[in-house]
Amino acid sequence: MRAAFSTFWRSIIELVENKKFGSYRLVERIAKGGLATIWLASDSDGQIVALRVMHDSFRAGSSGPKLFRRGCEIMESLPEHPNIVRFISKGKEKGREYIVIEYIEGCCLREMMVRKDSRLDEILSDIVVELATALEHLHDNGFMHLDIKPENLIVSRGGTSYLCDFDTAHLIPDKPTKLEKKSGTPFYMSPELMNGWKFDHRADVYAFGVTVYELLTGVKPFEGQTQKAMLANQLNQRYRIRELRNFNSNIPIKLDELIIKCLDFIPEKRPPNMTVLVRDIYRIMGVR
Repeated sequence: MRAAFSTFWRSIIELVENKKFGSYRLVERIAKGGLATIWLASDSDGQIVALRVMHDSFRAGSSGPKLFRRGCEIMESLPEHPNIVRFISKGKEKGREYIVIEYIEGCCLREMMVRKDSRLDEILSDIVVELATALEHLHDNGFMHLDIKPENLIVSRGGTSYLCDFDTAHLIPDKPTKLEKKSGTPFYMSPELMNGWKFDHRADVYAFGVTVYELLTGVKPFEGQTQKAMLANQLNQRYRIRELRNFNSNIPIKLDELIIKCLDFIPEKRPPNMTVLVRDIYRIMGVR
């Protein structure tokens, strides 16, 4: 463990000292995740990009490299969408795999929610619509995200939101199927995913519901004194989720009902797909 840790930091220090990664000039480190480090960088033409470099310290047999590569391949295959971070290129430099993506100047939705950013009140409805349409685009192209949450939505300084991080994404199966390993973040995972049951794209519909519920109310849909209690309620089919309007009376009744429907324990009772969900959101919000 210690050896892997020191190897990782040696590679980070080397990149910082050299200020170069292949043909890219490193400006600053934006973030470090479980699979990769993201740098603000510029290419040979001076274009500002986000450079996501895979760690080189995975243990033997780790699924990390496979997840990173799958995320790269999915981003590369997706047609462009105004609310999905754009793929630019991918490659390998001195054994280090990387992906170059569009740089969005802003922060993730979670950061805005934590600091109670005053801009949120102005763009709440935009975020709901943009996340829904981005997810619809992903599904229409045959993939499900499986890790929808505020951390994976970047909001630009101009208030536009962008879906990112496709490492856990999978092809949508012809019929519900099981995963070899659980994928996603517990509080946003559907009951079928959490229990290791068969699932499909409706797991994303559920995660969308959790994310929007939390965005509009400031709380998660499953209450409890501890995280363990909250997760227990999430897996309790008889648990009754409180209506969103209990926390925010400005939420339209129809939108409240729709989000609660997304959170149904039984997948068949949720909206059947994102196209139907987007249609209903448009009707409720008066979007044309």
